[in-house]
Amino acid sequence: MSRHILIAIGIVGTIYLPPICAQNAPEEGRFNFSAGGGLTVPLNPAATFSGVGGAFLGSAGYNLSRHNSLLGQFMWNGLPPTVGARAQLFGFGASTNLFSITANYKFRANAGKTFGYYLITGGGWYYRHTSVSRNVFENGPIVCNPIWFWYGFTCTDGDVNTIGVATGTSSFGGNAGIGMTVRLGNSPWKFFLESRYIYAASRAVNTQAIPVIFGLEYQ
Repeated sequence: MSRHILIAIGIVGTIYLPPICAQNAPEEGRFNFSAGGGLTVPLNPAATFSGVGGAFLGSAGYNLSRHNSLLGQFMWNGLPPTVGARAQLFGFGASTNLFSITANYKFRANAGKTFGYYLITGGGWYYRHTSVSRNVFENGPIVCNPIWFWYGFTCTDGDVNTIGVATGTSSFGGNAGIGMTVRLGNSPWKFFLESRYIYAASRAVNTQAIPVIFGLEYQ
């Protein structure tokens, strides 16, 4: 008899437990937004020329279901020259910024009412813009070395052969990462922290970096 009672309790629990959990779980809308900032850590070969810089992320998307979302994202990554790179630039100031517009898929899961995690991946357009603070021919010809390829310049007969002070390279790239979230009370707002790997097939020297970003999202 006791076995039949346990089976009956199990059936009733199976029927009524999901609705109870759903009532306790915060409601989620169809649209999501997020914005945040942090640091960008370059990887080789980019790390040969660039050090740690800033990062900014902004996104908007649509929730397909409780666990699946599509997002359009804009990201900026700063890639300032390293100490060694500055020495190769013969005193010229320089900067590098990576801009991207990507489409991404996001898988979300909750670990209770407050905490959650997600996986994200996608790809799109990456534009690496570099600039030198003054004309490279101001003090005569500059000997060609690898740093100038990173900044988009070319060489002829061993000398840098451009008079331009700004260059850019557009390419397709991809990204993949993981993040965690903390819901703020019963609101749809969450604090997020994520780490992501970026690869862009930039001309001359490809761009690889890991931005670590924290911010707020509306989910």
